Amino acid sequence: MIRFWGQPKFLLHPLQPIGYELFLREKTADGWTFPNDFNRFPAQQIAQLLVQTAPLMASEFKNISINLDPEQFVDLNFCEALQAIRNQLLPVTLTVELTEHSSPTLVTEDQIYKAAKCFYDNGIGWIIDDVGFGNNQLKRIEALDPFVQEYKFAIQNFRANKTMDQLIPQLTFWNAQAQKKHKLLTVEGIESKDDLLLLKDFQVDMLQGFALGHPVYLPAASDPAANTVLPFNKN
Repeated sequence: MIRFWGQPKFLLHPLQPIGYELFLREKTADGWTFPNDFNRFPAQQIAQLLVQTAPLMASEFKNISINLDPEQFVDLNFCEALQAIRNQLLPVTLTVELTEHSSPTLVTEDQIYKAAKCFYDNGIGWIIDDVGFGNNQLKRIEALDPFVQEYKFAIQNFRANKTMDQLIPQLTFWNAQAQKKHKLLTVEGIESKDDLLLLKDFQVDMLQGFALGHPVYLPAASDPAANTVLPFNKN
């Protein structure tokens, strides 16, 4: 059995929950686990699980984003399946995020460009995750910018090697890029009040992190005791 778990995204001003980033998890004898092969789950199955999940979310959660591995992202079946159910999710809006998970097969920049255009042309917003890290450097982002609505800057990608103060130049750069190109900016990896204070002088739209909320189980309508997921504790 697969279900979504969701980590909340918060508006910065005012600090309140607005949506979920969804993570697909599989229930095994050992509990809920990270699937070792996401390609076992066809696009239609994932799309229908979204239809079963979104209506049970609390009313303040207005948008959801779904993570797609590179092979899923460039598989046009996902673009078609998500476009087909997009209106069924309303008033919740759907966006997609391309993960940085390693790919067993070669996924080219041309394939990613075509897939991003497909989502954009079909009214599905695209978030480019981990800006400034891994493959998501400025050259790729500039090529894909026509189709991107949101940048995500992940503090956790850099925290092991730098202090928060040392991250300011990178954060300043991506904050400026977002403003210049009229993109939303989410900062993820917020783990303390000090992290929040560091952002007070930046024009950040949304936040994610364990200081605000851990991932929570999101029931599907078919679950025996399905209930609306309640807002979580921000303390």
